Amino acid sequence: IEENTSIITAEYQDDVRPYFALADALVFPSYREGFPNVVLQAGAMELPSIVSNINGCNEIIKEGENGLIIPVKNTSELQKAIRKLLTDEPLYDHLKKNARPRIVQHYEQAVVWQALLEEYRNTENHV
Repeated sequence: IEENTSIITAEYQDDVRPYFALADALVFPSYREGFPNVVLQAGAMELPSIVSNINGCNEIIKEGENGLIIPVKNTSELQKAIRKLLTDEPLYDHLKKNARPRIVQHYEQAVVWQALLEEYRNTENHV
């Protein structure tokens, strides 16, 4: 990795936007996560994602809508998904076009806060 000039490595970054601006997609083959902010951040920057089929990731990414979902620990499927994004331009354009709108629609802070407020109000009425 360190010898490949096409791969940029970086330590911890407070602001990931410059790195996402350089990227064509996020590849996130995690084995387990809570709720991965990096997938939200990538989508907000209009990047399609390739993620593992794990909780959190498979809630943010909808297969064929804003990214691709692969089985956990499956390197051949990961390789296929990367090749697919590299070679299928209409698919890539479709995923990219949907990446940000999906994040804004479902995860924008104001939307989340309103949903929490409604949930608290409903709980108050039932306690």
